[in-house]
Order: sequence, then structure tokens, then C-alpha cells
Amino acid sequence: MRSIQLSALLLALFAAPLWAGLVETHFPGKSETDVAAEFEAGLPKLLTAGLSEVAKPRMYALVNKVEVYVQLTAVDGDQTTWTTLVPTGWFADKAEYAYDVYGKDYKFKISELPPEGVAFWLSPKGRTPAQIVSLACWLAGKGKPMLANAELAALVPLDGREKEREALKKEIDEWLCAKLGWSAPGGLETIATHDLEHNEDGWLLLTKELAAEHFKNLDKEAKKAFKDLEKLQGGDVKSKPGQRKASPGMRLVILEKYIERWERRYTGTAFMAKKAAKEDLEAMLEAVKADIAWVEAEKFKADRFGIEGDWASAGKAYDTLVRADPLNPDILAAAAEAWSKAAKITDGGRKAEDPAAAKRAATLYEQLLAIFPKALGYHNHAGLNWLAAGDKGRAKEHHEEVIRRTDGIKEMSESDQKNRDFAEGQLKLIK
Repeated sequence: MRSIQLSALLLALFAAPLWAGLVETHFPGKSETDVAAEFEAGLPKLLTAGLSEVAKPRMYALVNKVEVYVQLTAVDGDQTTWTTLVPTGWFADKAEYAYDVYGKDYKFKISELPPEGVAFWLSPKGRTPAQIVSLACWLAGKGKPMLANAELAALVPLDGREKEREALKKEIDEWLCAKLGWSAPGGLETIATHDLEHNEDGWLLLTKELAAEHFKNLDKEAKKAFKDLEKLQGGDVKSKPGQRKASPGMRLVILEKYIERWERRYTGTAFMAKKAAKEDLEAMLEAVKADIAWVEAEKFKADRFGIEGDWASAGKAYDTLVRADPLNPDILAAAAEAWSKAAKITDGGRKAEDPAAAKRAATLYEQLLAIFPKALGYHNHAGLNWLAAGDKGRAKEHHEEVIRRTDGIKEMSESDQKNRDFAEGQLKLIK
């Protein structure tokens, strides 16, 4: 999804004949209305084909004012099913989570698919200009001319052939000006954009006046956004690593990239032109980098306690790291394992030398499930430790969830089968 900073007044559609060049070039003899109708009629076939691709269609959609990240899982006539995506792995080189389907399904009729979602998975990369022009016509027909602008603007930088690029840019400019009631004798300016939340670069084509307004609005946004960024970091760049006043609101390695991209979003604003703003942003980035290095170094010390069999000390050491990087699943997993071992659980969880350690482990496993909700093993670990901590009710909930999620699976993986077998055994003990 692309963030577009323009006033509602300037987005009003004016009564003006649409420039036929762009549509005529790619769809000779067809009207814009025909092209949009054909695009929508072709969506079922396009979506069905997407189901057989390795990278299946994904989109962000607003459902009851809440944004969900979903993947296409079924197409039945004019009805589509999209399933929630959750983190299931980690790409260390990109500092990004890998996602897979799990959880709630959402139904959308083809005609009611959110335009932003369709534009998201039908990105210009890898598409022909004709495909994007038809998408733009459809988006404009759905009352999203500026979203069409973003799709068409991306075509120009992607086309490296100079003469064809210039001709395409001219047709796009004229189409947009006619559509939006703009006047740009010298052509529209290409403005780079960046969607921070979805890590998506893009472009917009704007008149000189609207480009100035875009950056003016972006400048206003930057002032509040910087305060939010400070809260994400913890609001403390002066204390030493491990002694920050508050924990970060994002996994540190993700936060590092987020800060770097934050500058990309607000480049060109008066806010980022200030020396003090750049220095504050750099200080924040350096603080996060220092925290990452500190956590990595301190983890070796915590690991050493575990190697020596001093699991209580290991748990305490990992807890210090959890405070510094609370959304890091590697640290959470290490801390949970240490506290579980420190509890010295026996008799299938019905006995523990240190119930408080088991409770801490169970809590940490639940934090891991908040990040990786699809991980059956964490449910069993949480259940075992809640039982050892004396909470049979919560233990039962976790083991029953494993049973629920593996019910009806004919060809179960070895891992899932082991988790189900363990859960069934624990439920017998709890009764």
C-alpha cells in the first residue's frame, strides 16, 4: 500500500475528456470502461493461475478497520478465500520473517476485492505495460485514481529504453492530467515514495505544485513520526546497552532496518534537512546497533552458564537480554529452555523442584507463540511448564490446541505426529 500525501480538494475529479492515447496504444479500439471491465472479468483466471505459482497472491486488507495480511488459498467462481499469514521462519540476510498461512479465512467476491490489495500483488515488476494500464483503468473506475497513479508511475523507471520510456511517460502524464483535472505543460514530476510499514518503494507523478504540497504534508507527518520512532527505540540513546530506560517495541535487527528506511521515507522534507534531525536519527541508529552487539556478546556468557549446567543463572542472564530485545525469538527460546531446565520437571510435569522457574518458562513460551503462532512444539512446552507450575487449566488449553490443530490430518508430518502424541499423553496425566 502506498501512502499518498495530497489534499482532498486537489483530488476532486473534474469534468474533462480523458486522454485516449494511453488506452488506445495498449488496447486499440477499446474504451477505458471496456478495459476496466475486461480486467475485472479476467481476475478469476488470473487468481486461479496464481494458486499454482510458488509465490501465491498476497495482500493487505482492511477488515472491520483492522489490517490483515493474507494469502489467496481458493477461488470458486466469483468468490475468493484468503487465509491469514503468520511468521514461521526468519531470513537473517534480509532481517525479515518468512510467512505462511495459518488461522482465520476471509471471503471476498471478485468485484469487492480491495483495490489496494489487488494493486499490491499485481505490482508492475514482472508485468507488461498493458497489464498495468488495464489495472490502472480498473483502479480509476473503483475511485482510486491516485493508486492508479502509483502503478503507472512505477512503469516509467522500470522501462530502460529511452525513446519508448519518453513516449510512455508522455501518455501516462496526459492520462493522469485528464483524469485528475491537472495541468502540467512541462510534464509531471516523478516523486519517490516509501511505505514504512510494508517496506515498499514506489513513485508518484505530480505537478510541481502538488509535489510541493506532498512534501509539505510529509514534513508535518515526520514530526509526529519521529516521536513515535523514539518510543519504538525506547526513548533512551544515552544510557549504555543493557541499561536503557525502556525496552524497544520492535526486534532490534528489524528496528535497525526500520530506522534506515525511516530516513528514506522522509527524504526531501524540511524536517530531514535539519542538521539536528539527522544527528538525532544517527544517534538512535547507533544506539540500536550498540544494543545488537551487546546482546550478541552477552548471549555467549548466558550460553556458558547453560553449558556448565547452571540453568538458573542462565535463565537470569537470558532475562536481562529479553529486556533488551523482547521480541527476539532466539533469546526468548533460550530463556524459556533455561528456566524449564532450572525447574527440574519430573513425572510428566506433575512435579517440579522450582515451580516459579516453570511458570517463567511457560510465560516465555507463550511470548514465543505470539510471534510464531503456528509452532505446535511451543504449545506443548508451555503446557508442560504450566502443569509443573501448578496451573492445570492453562496446561490443558495448550495441549488441547495441539490436538485441535492436528485433527483430521490424514498425512501428518513426523514432527506434528510427535507433538500430537505428546499432547495426548499430557492430557491423560492432567485428568
